Amino acid sequence: MPWSGSFARCGLLMTSWTVVLLLSTEMKFQRQSATEPNLEDVESTYTTSTIVNTSNTILPPAFTKAPRGVAVCIAGNLRTFTVPVVFSQIRPFHEQLWGWTVSFFLYGTLEGAGPKNQTHRNLAAIHETNQTALKMALTSLRPQAVELVANAEDVTEENLAQYVLHQECFRNIQFIESVDGVEAFFENRVRFLRGLNQLAHVISSLEMMMRFEQTRGRRFKVVILTRPDLRYDVNRNDHDWFRDVAWVPEWISNGSVALQMDHWVAMPRALAERFYLLGKVLSCSPSDKCCRKIDRSESLWEYLTGAVHGNFGQCSCSNITTPFRRAKVAQIQRTKSTK
Repeated sequence: MPWSGSFARCGLLMTSWTVVLLLSTEMKFQRQSATEPNLEDVESTYTTSTIVNTSNTILPPAFTKAPRGVAVCIAGNLRTFTVPVVFSQIRPFHEQLWGWTVSFFLYGTLEGAGPKNQTHRNLAAIHETNQTALKMALTSLRPQAVELVANAEDVTEENLAQYVLHQECFRNIQFIESVDGVEAFFENRVRFLRGLNQLAHVISSLEMMMRFEQTRGRRFKVVILTRPDLRYDVNRNDHDWFRDVAWVPEWISNGSVALQMDHWVAMPRALAERFYLLGKVLSCSPSDKCCRKIDRSESLWEYLTGAVHGNFGQCSCSNITTPFRRAKVAQIQRTKSTK
C-alpha cells in the first residue's frame, strides 16, 4: 500500500524518496485491554455556534460504519522529531496506552520557528535537513499520511484576514498572565502569528485525518492532537503509569478531555469536529465572550475545546465547558543532543 503523503512542497530534500507504508497490525499490550470505549453517546454533545465554513473546509459526510480507533494527529515544526529517543517512542506509547488500533497523521515543517521573544523561552530555531534521519523516523512512526513542508509560516500579516475575521478582538487583550510583566502573549503580532501558524498546522493534520476517514468510510472514536518533538516514556513503573496516563481511555469515553497543556490533547471525535470548524477560520466577534480574552495559545485552545489548557487559570472565552483532566504524558525534547 503506497504511503499517502505530499512531498512536492519540500524541495529537493524529499524528491528522491520512495517509501512504502508498513501496515500496523492489532496487538495486545500489557497495560491495556483491547476493549474500545463507547463514544456514540457523546457524538452530539458539542455545539458549533459561530462557525464559518469556507469553500475549502472539509465537511463531514454521512458515515454508515460505527466509529472505531484512535487518530493521533501530529503537527508543527519537526525540531527534534528525528532524535531516536523521540521518534522511537511515539507509536509504542500510544499503542500501549490504548491497546487497540492507532493511526498516525503527520503534518510537519522542516524549517523551525525562531525565538518567542520571551524570557527563558528564546530557544533557537531547529531546522531539519537530514534526509536519512527523516526516513528512519518516518519508518518507525509508520503514519497513514504524512505531509512535510518547508516553511512554517502559512499565516502572515498579508493573508491574516483569511484566518481571523475580526482582528480587533485580538488587540488590547485582557491577559491571565502577562509576558515579562508587560502584555498578553498575543498582543505582540509576531507571537500572535506564531500561534495562528501552530493552529493552521493542526488544522492541516486534521484534514489529513478526515480525508482518510472519507476513504475508509468510518470515523475514528478518539482524536489526539500533539506535536512532533515530545519524548514519551514507555518504561515508567506501573505506579507512575496508572497515576499519569492509564485512566485516559476511560476518561475520554465519558466525553471528557485529557491534556498536557496544548502539547498533547486527547478528545472524543465530536469535539475534534468542533475544533476543526471553529479553528479553520477564527470568527470570534465583538459580540462574543471570547473577544479580547484569547491571550495566548492555551487560551485559543480553551476557546476551541472548552477545556482549560494552561496552568495559570482560564480565559473564560469558550461557549462550552468540557470536563478535563491533566495527564503527564511526555517532555519536550528541546535539543538534538540527548546527553
